[in-house]
Amino acid sequence: MKKGIVIYAHNNRSIDYALMAIISGGLAKKNLNLPVSLITDDSTVDWLKQSGKYDIACDVFEKILIVEKPKTNNQRFLHDGDAKITIPFVNTNRNSVWDLTPYDKTLLIDSDFLILSDNLNKFWDLDVDLAIGESINDIYNSKRLGYLDKYVSETGVKLYWATTVMFTKNENTKLFFDTVNYVKENYQYFGDVFRYDTRQYRNDIAFSIAKHLLDGFVETNIGRLPPVLSTLDRDILVSVDNNSLKFLINYRLDNNYCAASLSDVDVHIMNKQSIIRQSEKLLEMI
Repeated sequence: MKKGIVIYAHNNRSIDYALMAIISGGLAKKNLNLPVSLITDDSTVDWLKQSGKYDIACDVFEKILIVEKPKTNNQRFLHDGDAKITIPFVNTNRNSVWDLTPYDKTLLIDSDFLILSDNLNKFWDLDVDLAIGESINDIYNSKRLGYLDKYVSETGVKLYWATTVMFTKNENTKLFFDTVNYVKENYQYFGDVFRYDTRQYRNDIAFSIAKHLLDGFVETNIGRLPPVLSTLDRDILVSVDNNSLKFLINYRLDNNYCAASLSDVDVHIMNKQSIIRQSEKLLEMI
């Protein structure tokens, strides 16, 4: 059974997701010792070529799969420390991974998730067809997390984090991804049922609702990957040294910062601009 990792990357005018995918994919390939494939679009590949990163992408990725770039009205606010921008958020096609993956067993990760350990290799032999990141762990303190970081809405349905999704390609997981697609296509309806904010499509919500439905409308301990260690987008990655990352943590969510460092652990860095600023050093690590 061939195992591998898949990353999606669709660039917009503000964020170079393709560059982040090269970094994320290169680190995953190095530390998990598995092949990685990229799902992207023609315009993003054109940018890789124009920016001189296409050859690096071909070295990192076993396959570069070209799909039509999703059309979306998705908008999101992104912080970069205290600064804030609004960008288009092109991420509505991750349910297509079942059809597109070249692997029998796949680990789907976000392009801003940096794998600096081999910890996820422990979960390939779980006796489940599909597993998702069970929660988010804040790098500083759980008090920085809100209710909606843990639940879909005030209804109390658990929120899983689609930052990490591991699945075997079979009929059971096809049903799951078909259900994710159904939730996506009827996002307003399910928003009325489960009382979440429908103004922005979130994979985390669609995946969580699909899991809730297929688990029989109850919360179970089945199909959970480890919590996703995360820095918030208000936090800033300030330096990279070998396998060590140093951050300024916005610990009061205002203008107060403290220093923190991580080594040899996987981390989800929500401040995408800070990944781009440190991209040359991160590329040296792959």
